[in-house]
Amino acid sequence: MKKRIGILTGGGDVPPLNAVIYSAFHRGKDSGVEVVGIVGGWQGLLDKATVDLGRMNFDPSIGGTVLRSSRVNLGKVDQAHKRITKSLSDLHLDGLIVIGGEDTLSNAFHLKDVPQVLISKTVDNDVGINEPGRMVNYFTLGYPTAAEKIASFVSLKEGLRTTAYSHERIMVVESMGMHAGWLAISSAMGHPDFIIIPEFPLDYESLTEKVIERYKRRRSVIIVVSEGARWSNGDYISADENDKDNFGHPKFKGVAEVLAKRLKADVERHFDARNVNAVNPSYIYRSGKPNSLDLESATMLGKESIRLLSSGVSEPVFLIVREASQGFAPEEYRLRELDDIGGFHRFVDGRFYDPIEFQATKEAVNYLSRITVDHGNPVYGLQQNHEEN
Repeated sequence: MKKRIGILTGGGDVPPLNAVIYSAFHRGKDSGVEVVGIVGGWQGLLDKATVDLGRMNFDPSIGGTVLRSSRVNLGKVDQAHKRITKSLSDLHLDGLIVIGGEDTLSNAFHLKDVPQVLISKTVDNDVGINEPGRMVNYFTLGYPTAAEKIASFVSLKEGLRTTAYSHERIMVVESMGMHAGWLAISSAMGHPDFIIIPEFPLDYESLTEKVIERYKRRRSVIIVVSEGARWSNGDYISADENDKDNFGHPKFKGVAEVLAKRLKADVERHFDARNVNAVNPSYIYRSGKPNSLDLESATMLGKESIRLLSSGVSEPVFLIVREASQGFAPEEYRLRELDDIGGFHRFVDGRFYDPIEFQATKEAVNYLSRITVDHGNPVYGLQQNHEEN
């Protein structure tokens, strides 16, 4: 009997989602497997909302998701297992391809008896495991494109550094990243002066001293700060703990603006602080078309997901991106030993970040060099000293 596989996308969109859907559908077609689109993530499966992908004409190089998305916590849905199982039966589905971040993928732990291939996608790059000697899941889909963007945004070649040095600005640039600083760290390839991430609470006094010293020497400073960054007492720099989503995450808002405002007040006695500015690219990080690495990886994972489900997978399998001698390769990782998605939380540790200098380490740059390009020297001969105003 011909197999029927459902495919869904959940959580925030990233550029290579359509490429996974397209790849899985066409590999399924070539392999005698029918791939059914589920509209609206896990909510779509609960509602039995499907679409015939064969009737859709979509371009895999266009970002976003033609299947749309939702944020549903099955742990808070009454009789979730029973309802999902009934939906699978009524739709005659033999398995699922689930593409999402930690919240979307966490629902797989409520359905351990359902054949599933889980594909991680998030610009936060926080789904994976750090093991000695290697990164399990080298990157998540969407991260390569977002990493390339943030490095570009702060660079001299094509980013904010040009206006920073032209107008002697201090610019605080906001990065996505509620709990993990991977996206902010990737800005290192564009050479900002300082990077602030959630994993290491901010020593504000030390940062201020360094900003003053750097500005006096170069007359421009660029700081990248993750949306989930914290003060040294552990409090978020800017988050509304009273406005939490379905997974218990607070609403993060305006960390760059808050930090820029405080810096402006504290540096103005040293020099003219009118040009202390906050910049938040926000959804631009996750918008637009995928870069070549994201597109290639999405195509690879879409094909491999069909192979795994066709071969008789009977449980949730996490499909990771493994570092290989020639690029990257897919590898399956069984979830049976893990109790929840916490086992796949990946945070930036001391190998990749120097909290004294507020910068990425050489090891971080080595890791990033497989993902995005270095945007070159940021200072453009601006090392000269200036008289203090």
